[in-house]
Amino acid sequence: MKLIDYVRQLTRAPIQLTLSEKCISALACLAAIFLTATVTQIYTNGSASVLIASMGASAVILFAIPGSPLAQPWPFAGGQMLAALIGVCAAYYVQNLVWASALAVGLSVFVMLLLRCLHPPGAATALAPVLSNFHPPVPDFEFILAPVGINVVMMLAIALVINRLVLRRDYPTMSQTVRYANQQDSTQGNLIGISQADIEQATRDFDRFLDVSADDLCQIMTRLQLLSFQKNSGSMTCGDIMQRNIMTVEYATEVEAAWLLMHEHRLKALPVLDRSSRVIGIVTQYDFLKNLKLTPYQNFQDKWLAFIKRSQDITTNKPEAIGHIMTRKVKILSASAHIAELIPLVVNEGHHHVPIVDEEGRFVGMVFQSRLLSTLFNNQAATQARAKKAPIRSLRLGRKLIKPNGPLAARN
Repeated sequence: MKLIDYVRQLTRAPIQLTLSEKCISALACLAAIFLTATVTQIYTNGSASVLIASMGASAVILFAIPGSPLAQPWPFAGGQMLAALIGVCAAYYVQNLVWASALAVGLSVFVMLLLRCLHPPGAATALAPVLSNFHPPVPDFEFILAPVGINVVMMLAIALVINRLVLRRDYPTMSQTVRYANQQDSTQGNLIGISQADIEQATRDFDRFLDVSADDLCQIMTRLQLLSFQKNSGSMTCGDIMQRNIMTVEYATEVEAAWLLMHEHRLKALPVLDRSSRVIGIVTQYDFLKNLKLTPYQNFQDKWLAFIKRSQDITTNKPEAIGHIMTRKVKILSASAHIAELIPLVVNEGHHHVPIVDEEGRFVGMVFQSRLLSTLFNNQAATQARAKKAPIRSLRLGRKLIKPNGPLAARN
């Protein structure tokens, strides 16, 4: 390897961020440290330190790499607080400064690993009471509350606000993994052929720590498979396979009118649009049935008629407009989007129909699951047909190349 190549590898940035992301992360760190120091100073009234140095390193992890397992709330809060407790105890009980420093760092790392709250800046927090107040007359437990406790609470609150509300990041990321672990384990593997449990087992068998969750790895593998499919399937878009002239309804359309429309035309779904033809919801047969609230002793037909028919009174205790029963969270895609983006919605999330919009966000059509599956099947059949013809062509080309005059050509 050339020296210049070796130097380039050493200077290559380990975290790939755009210039805007770098500026945003730096500004977020600035705001977090400023607000944390200000609140701590007001609370302690200048009687304690405003900040501990390790909060600067924590800010980098919380705002530059918020998706890291090290940046989640429990590793940050648990790692900092436990390390502070261990550091205070080491400063009081160990008589030798060198041994106190070593034990503070070593025990804090061991406890953080044991309790699954590893946060590297916590080791620096454990050193702080040892180096600043070695062997005090009584354990300095106030250090755990102020400044460490206040710093941790403020930094965590600011991280939640900035990452979720300002930067629109999925933070904390681990909460979603825990909440939908079973669902992702059963559906995510449908697309990539590998379940989340398999990925977790593979990461456990690794001989070193991976700063990425099993859920992130699963999403990366899914994205790689979709990119590969997109590369091999050409430039077919959602607009190429969508069905146009789809019947739609508005928010104020009566429930009975919408049901008659679905029944007469044998529709499985009705997009709900606003006056600008933008999708605000979707209605399926399930949306009608889930509002019946049946009991084992009620007649289905009577309950159905009472729900469908418009109320004649001024007041009512049941939905009257289709906007009251529609599903508001709708997955939509642009007509220019590649059909590969439809696959996770159909395979993983179970959507049978996806509304398609134009560049201005106006509804232009719908892609149904059956249409997507037939397109994928035809594309796969065409690919296999081309693969079968490829060796024959190469053989013919090979024969054409063997055309020299001589005994070899005569023999052929």
